[in-house]
Amino acid sequence: MELFYSKNISQGICSLDAEESNHCIKVLRHRRGEIINVVDGGGTLYKCEIMEDSPKGVTFNIVERIDNYGTHSYRLHAAVAPPKNIDRFEWFAEKATEIGIDEITPLFGEYSERKVFKGERVERLLISAAKQSHKGAIPTLNEAVTVKDFILAHSSAVTATSSTPVTSAPWDGITRLICYCDEVESLGLSHKITINQALARGAKDVMLMIGPEGDFSRSEITLALQNGWTAISLGESRLRIETAALVAVSSVYIANI
Repeated sequence: MELFYSKNISQGICSLDAEESNHCIKVLRHRRGEIINVVDGGGTLYKCEIMEDSPKGVTFNIVERIDNYGTHSYRLHAAVAPPKNIDRFEWFAEKATEIGIDEITPLFGEYSERKVFKGERVERLLISAAKQSHKGAIPTLNEAVTVKDFILAHSSAVTATSSTPVTSAPWDGITRLICYCDEVESLGLSHKITINQALARGAKDVMLMIGPEGDFSRSEITLALQNGWTAISLGESRLRIETAALVAVSSVYIANI
């Protein structure tokens, strides 16, 4: 089953843009009167009858609406530092969409090699991957931010006022996990837990942070621990950024099957 995307269909605008129209009419050869499947990017699938079969602008009538199409039972926001080779970040974004993710934020850390991020191509990949994997919702791609700004913007409802890490359960129901390669004993923790241990608590609303090639700095991990984030391990293997991010996304997916 082919899926088409219309970002305006939920507002009652029953048409495809030029790119989707050309694919529908010239490539797949759909014609007036046929039923096509259109997603709105927010989780809804519409069965639509083609009224105008122009490759420059397909118009249609909505026949049926199916909510929560291809959605998952959890919410996942992954903040990932783009590698120097941006193709690797694009690969991660595509595969994470296929597995199940809601929001992606590119991170710039103190040790990041890449300091510029352009999201146009990634956004196109997210749409394509969502359609290919039969998902009605397309992940949100946020503007790139620094690690510090991301932590402060996504802290738990109650923030520690001292240097002591927050070790209790999330205050607002969000499980905040920061994947950290170095030891944490000097930061006031006896050890890191594994991602499977963290997710075994029944996490349904998860935020993940994956750092750059040089990992998070000591000041970044300290700030995260002081603001309700839990340092976790992805195992003993040394992973590339995009591999670590996909392992973490897959872990959340598997924990909720």
